[in-house]
Amino acid sequence: MSHGLAVQDTEVAEIQRRLRRVEGQVQGLQRMLADGRDCAEVAQQVAAARAALGRIAVDLLASGMEKCVKLDAGGKGRNRANLDRLRKVFQMLN
Repeated sequence: MSHGLAVQDTEVAEIQRRLRRVEGQVQGLQRMLADGRDCAEVAQQVAAARAALGRIAVDLLASGMEKCVKLDAGGKGRNRANLDRLRKVFQMLN
C-alpha cells in the first residue's frame, strides 16, 4: 500500500520508457570511457543523462500531485492551470 504521492497509472509506461532510455545513455557513457573518448564529450553526455533524470523527477512529482488533487467539475480548469504552473516551477528548479 502506497502512502503519499503516486504516479498516475496512465503515465507509468511512459516514465519506464524514459528510464530505459537513460539506462541506455549510462551504458553508452561506460562504453565512451572504455574507448578513451574525449572527456568533454563524456561530460556532455553525463549532463544529458542528468537532465533527462531531472525531467523524469519533475514529471513524477507532478503526476503524484495531480493524482492527489481532487479535480472537481467546477474548479477543474483552475486546478489544471495550477498544476501546470507547479510543473513549470519544478522544471525551473532542475
